[in-house]
Amino acid sequence: MKALSVTVNTAQIDQFMFLFSTDIDGTVYDGPETAKEFASFWGNLKESENPPILAYNTGRALDDAKNLIATTDLPEPDYLICGVGTEMFDWNNGSQLSAWHESLSEGWSFEKVVEIVLATAQEIEMQPEACQNPHKCSWYWHNKNDSDLEALRNALAAAGLNAQVVYSSRKDLDILPNGANKGNAVSWLWTWLDRQSLPIVVAGDSGNDSSMFQVAGVNGILVSNAEEALCNAVPSDSSYFASSPCAYGVVEGLAHFSQAHSPEATDSPAEDVV
Repeated sequence: MKALSVTVNTAQIDQFMFLFSTDIDGTVYDGPETAKEFASFWGNLKESENPPILAYNTGRALDDAKNLIATTDLPEPDYLICGVGTEMFDWNNGSQLSAWHESLSEGWSFEKVVEIVLATAQEIEMQPEACQNPHKCSWYWHNKNDSDLEALRNALAAAGLNAQVVYSSRKDLDILPNGANKGNAVSWLWTWLDRQSLPIVVAGDSGNDSSMFQVAGVNGILVSNAEEALCNAVPSDSSYFASSPCAYGVVEGLAHFSQAHSPEATDSPAEDVV
């Protein structure tokens, strides 16, 4: 797909985006071309007077996400949220944010979750060890409906577990502490940075991204390849439904919010960002 030519008012970027929290796969990356598209656009934003913070918010494990960034043109983030909100890494300092991880442990037991899942769910397969972490228990569970998921939620609650069920792509089941999902993670980061008064934009394409769009006060971008379940779950008044897929839709959406939410946009010269 040809690179988009869009206009973003970089002089006033902080008026619409202090922090950008985006999923990776299917949102800013589906191969080398989209990685280059997003990197080119973001590189221009980083040259602005008040560059925004970039937080990748992915279901990938931390090491897997680091390797992807190292081996593609994807720009380095400021923060890396991994494991569907269960891991948080400060890229610039090279360390995990331990306060976030400590907040997830109360009422949680990985071993107990495994026991309840195996006793409750039929035709389910545990994902490889690389997909697990102390606060993320992941499975393959194909084509399940709301009643299946509700039965599992009830079983976890009856066992006294502080756990939530996240289901996406009609096969990927993640069981996480109640405090851990992509939305709660970015909300915590927003508070931890002590910038709650400044705006956030989020972007995603699948069901496990929906919690990001539910964070109060955010604006969201749905790329054109987004799953129907996500499109139906997000608040329409604060979400932009892009006409382009993956990174091209992200660029389109960020240009939209730049133009729509910068109160002085008409008073300052805009710069083309390609």
